[in-house]
Amino acid sequence: MRLNYDTFTGRRSAFVCTAFVLILLTWAAYAVFSAQIVKALSPHMGKNMLVAAQFLIQDGLVVLSVLAAALCTEQKYSLKDKMGLSMAPEFSLRFLFPVFVLAVLATLGAQTGLTYLLKAVGHEPKEQSVVEFFRTLKPLAFFGFALISVIAAPITEELAFRHIFYRFVRVFLYRKEAAVVISLVFALFHVSLPTMIQTKPFPWEMLVMPVVPLFILALFLQWQYEKSKSIIPSMLIHAGFNLISVFLLILEVYYGAGE
Repeated sequence: MRLNYDTFTGRRSAFVCTAFVLILLTWAAYAVFSAQIVKALSPHMGKNMLVAAQFLIQDGLVVLSVLAAALCTEQKYSLKDKMGLSMAPEFSLRFLFPVFVLAVLATLGAQTGLTYLLKAVGHEPKEQSVVEFFRTLKPLAFFGFALISVIAAPITEELAFRHIFYRFVRVFLYRKEAAVVISLVFALFHVSLPTMIQTKPFPWEMLVMPVVPLFILALFLQWQYEKSKSIIPSMLIHAGFNLISVFLLILEVYYGAGE
């Protein structure tokens, strides 16, 4: 039985509620036991491999949480539908490339505009921590983290933020409000707020520079999800955007672009 696409994002779903709770619980459990996990893994792998393992564990927890919720609830719906892999019949992938181009242009345009604005008011944008991290990597490790960024991250983040968190919040808020809330949460998820809060004075440029472009990107991803009722289009756009970001990182790290 196919999902009712007219009420897909607004209905009270046992699957969505279960997946939402499981994701939060597994993330909380990981946060509590992360020190022990790192201690157990560190004798068997180097620093970079350890960071990669932590990323993959967190990504795996999302996939396992959604899969467990899908297998245990709402048996009248197919696993494919519940995992967000079925698209609305009226949606066509031919619109994907134009939306992808618009999303990239809007996001990079916002990033460029913010850079000039911060410089104009006397705040020289600092190098993002991700760039600092990638500068420490050897080419093989760089390639490994690039694969995580282009493949693992889009799958798990679209499952969590678009397919589960958005649908959960959508029950309580109107469509636009829910999209704004989840897009903001998605953007903030990519910055280290605890570290920033401890920094004096507060590094506003380090918060604004990644959050605003990612918020804009998330709005495009949310729109594609709403139109298609599937994570496939938003996942492809997300992966394409991350691929471009990796390419720009290669230019900056290895060829000094932008310096």
